[in-house]
Amino acid sequence: MLLEFIAVTVEDAVLIEKSGADRIELVSGLTEGGLTPSYGLIEKVVSSVRIPINVMVRPHSQSFCYSKDDLAIMKNDIRIIRSLGVNGVVLGMLDEEGNIEYGQLEELLTETGDMEVTFHRAIDSSRNPLEAAEKLDQYKAINTILTSGGYGNWPTRLEMLVKMKNRCKNTDILIGSGLTKENILEVHELVGTGFYHFGSAVRKENSVLQSVSLEKATEIIHLLKKKG
Repeated sequence: MLLEFIAVTVEDAVLIEKSGADRIELVSGLTEGGLTPSYGLIEKVVSSVRIPINVMVRPHSQSFCYSKDDLAIMKNDIRIIRSLGVNGVVLGMLDEEGNIEYGQLEELLTETGDMEVTFHRAIDSSRNPLEAAEKLDQYKAINTILTSGGYGNWPTRLEMLVKMKNRCKNTDILIGSGLTKENILEVHELVGTGFYHFGSAVRKENSVLQSVSLEKATEIIHLLKKKG
């Protein structure tokens, strides 16, 4: 089982490590769904914790469609992030029809080297998340797909997550968005990917504007680790 929590500050990262979590997703602009953090923040977090850090590569929150200039920025960000010694990067892109932009994806993958790659929740905004997951599963460089199973109601999303898990033979399905202390055991029982991603559920007042709560983070860790 792998539990990943979102950090936006050095203090968040230190508390996440202290809670017993397995990995950090480091972002800025959490209110906008996560943007690329500053190089200074990445460097400081890397030197402050020992658990793996995956860094968001997302230049803006306007959409998941990127121009040539956006792509050039993302490639340069990946090169610099890689030089700072992180575990991986988190990225994703769509075309204007809502399909994954595989050409852009492949361009970015030329810069990731031996870092792990997570394709993020852009997949949930795609026209066919299940078909997209199957295609992403064919990329050896992509280790993980972060998804909430699309944007339907909860039962529909759970059904989609089960389908994704069954179709993806090489890629971990990291379930994120909407996970809470109250529903995670149900999700684990019904879907059971063993890879779970938490944001607001481990923050004070369950707010993206608040810092990580060590108490909440630890509670979720203990809840899931008991299940194995």
